[in-house]
Amino acid sequence: MYTSLIRPILFQLDPEKAHHIATRLGTALCSLPAAGPRLVQRHAGSWPRLEQNLLGIRFDNPLGMAAGFDKNAGYAELLRFMGFGYAEYGSVTARPSAGNPQPRLFRLKRDRALINRMGLNNEGAEAVCRRIREKKASQADLFDGFPCGINIAKTHDPAITGDDAIRDYAASYGFARTAADYVTVNISCPNTREGKTFEDKTALGDLLGGLAEMRETGDPPVLVKFSPDTDDRTADSLVAVCEDHAIQGYVVTNTSSGREGLRTSQAELGKIGTGGLSGAPLFPGTLKRIARLRSQLPKERVLIACGGIDSPEKAIQLISEGANLLQLYTGLIYQGPALVTRINDALVRKMNDLGIPSLTHWPVHAP
Repeated sequence: MYTSLIRPILFQLDPEKAHHIATRLGTALCSLPAAGPRLVQRHAGSWPRLEQNLLGIRFDNPLGMAAGFDKNAGYAELLRFMGFGYAEYGSVTARPSAGNPQPRLFRLKRDRALINRMGLNNEGAEAVCRRIREKKASQADLFDGFPCGINIAKTHDPAITGDDAIRDYAASYGFARTAADYVTVNISCPNTREGKTFEDKTALGDLLGGLAEMRETGDPPVLVKFSPDTDDRTADSLVAVCEDHAIQGYVVTNTSSGREGLRTSQAELGKIGTGGLSGAPLFPGTLKRIARLRSQLPKERVLIACGGIDSPEKAIQLISEGANLLQLYTGLIYQGPALVTRINDALVRKMNDLGIPSLTHWPVHAP
């Protein structure tokens, strides 16, 4: 029904407008006094064999909403209703930002992809983290078994550099640690005016060192989110810096500035212009990087695969290459909300086929 009826209607609208309409309608449904609580809890206990304890956090299932969908933490009810096991909110920045001028989100239908140059639009770390704290206090049942990641990035201002940039990240971290179950440090934002941020090993070391000075006992785990555009040698050097600073996991990966191998015409791409590419074209790179990191890192290091997941088959491949958790966003736009249930159901069926009692026992390189 989604691909034959709902998607054609939404795809007649500007992508950003379609996003707002869909999320508001879904949230309104979940807020109905009689139906809402039952809808939100409809997947509770549906996939007990997919439950994991990672980073000291319980995840009811491995599928999470990637950062970018819910920048201001307004849709937790809707995400749980769809069957997600957790959500990563943001990116949030120390200062609020309206982002770039519209239009700033574009569909590449032939590639099942998006290009965005949103410009890190968000209400600011203080406001978003306050909202999460208030929701956790007033809707404890909703957040029980539904972990909350907060993705922090540098404020969208090219004048903020050097030590000021580290202080900017630190301000966001100071708010995020009061609300998050885990914090993701986003070091690559191809949709910002100044391009890449801390994808230099010296700069990254300074950033992680600055955050380490703030950390206290009881703070949430810290993960780092990488760009898909770095070569293997650069990526290895960045991972080494992260390991030196006791980073506990990695999100692989962000959007890409590349345009290689797309079916969309060069003329159309030229009209769209700059921005971060997401969706199906990123999957081969995501799979390769997950496999490479799993072969390099201790088994306790948590790997979250993000980029190009739009089918149960792709989810199974990533888990088999060593991903602990998964995130999607663009795949949901093209395949619809039922994709979440389809992936979780497929994971359980594959476990039955392999004779695996729980997701934590899934062997790397399983057939």
